Amino acid sequence: MTTGHCLCGAVRVTITDLPRDFGICHCKMCQRWTGLAFAAIEVPDAQVTVEGEEHVSRYRSSDISTRSFCRICGSTLWFRDDGRPSYEIPVGLLDDADHLRLTHEIFVDRKPDGWGLAGDHPRETEQDYFRRKGHVPQPASRPASPAEGGQP
Repeated sequence: MTTGHCLCGAVRVTITDLPRDFGICHCKMCQRWTGLAFAAIEVPDAQVTVEGEEHVSRYRSSDISTRSFCRICGSTLWFRDDGRPSYEIPVGLLDDADHLRLTHEIFVDRKPDGWGLAGDHPRETEQDYFRRKGHVPQPASRPASPAEGGQP
């Protein structure tokens, strides 16, 4: 049994049979959400119990995922992809993460130049990640400029 909680303790998680492997995402959304990178361990729904659900806020960050945080202290709580019966729980939320090991990184082409992690593990670019997931990201839409026939 593994436990964890947000900074203020209002939201607590209990995890049965915690996997040992975790990954790191370097996408720009994760950078903005956590301050640098999202180091998380994927845990099936059936192995996670959440206490303090009334303090959880959710933010729909894309057309395929939701990010949750504590509405009292703002701590990052978990990430969830639609249709995946699992939580991606930040390593820092856990009370004891000493036995975990970094096994993969994604969006490595989006990480800041001065940030790198040692070790021999798979590293995927944004394109590699989306190809593996079978998802084609939609280009960001922007209003046309006046020169392109848009309104000023």
